[in-house]
Amino acid sequence: MRRVGLIVLVLLVVALAVAARFVDLPDGAELRALVDGAGAWAPVAFVAVCAVGTAVFFPKPVLATAAGLLFGVGWGSALAIAGCTAGAMIAFGVARRLGRETVKGWLGARLAVLERVFERRGVEATLVIRLLPILPFTLANYGAGVTSVRGRDFALGTALGLVPSTVLAAVLGDALSDLGSPRSVVALAIWAVLAAVGVWWGRNLITGALRAS
Repeated sequence: MRRVGLIVLVLLVVALAVAARFVDLPDGAELRALVDGAGAWAPVAFVAVCAVGTAVFFPKPVLATAAGLLFGVGWGSALAIAGCTAGAMIAFGVARRLGRETVKGWLGARLAVLERVFERRGVEATLVIRLLPILPFTLANYGAGVTSVRGRDFALGTALGLVPSTVLAAVLGDALSDLGSPRSVVALAIWAVLAAVGVWWGRNLITGALRAS
């Protein structure tokens, strides 16, 4: 039954990723029309869309950029962080339910080190994976669900780790009409710095766990 759960999880992730690849997203004008039509319910609807979209592999940067485009940097960032964190917890819960017990029996020496990092320093480890742009956001959510990281640590690390990248994406979304502006250039530069910090921080966590073992 444990292997069946893992197989179901893998098939689910693949199916959602493929489906998201072929779904047509509305353009900026269509999104603004939807927001105007929703009225006061627009923020609630956007958070719900972010949560579901995150869980089914819609690109998180697209959602965050849309938030800035539709609601401005401040309000849009808050809505995107709330929605993407909720979506991350959905994916985390599904993976924890279907795949965790099976993966525990397959851990080798290298993966065991990562397990210790997530178990003992879950918030920091989650922050690191949020700072790495090369690691797909939703895939990291499902992957974290099969580690030993506590749910509350994952939620906190996700919310905190989403702040810089989401604000930067919202800034870009708010300035889509002028991507060559100083604000956009600075945002992209900061994004690159954050990625470098994530690599350095993650390496230190793994090195510390190896020394402790």
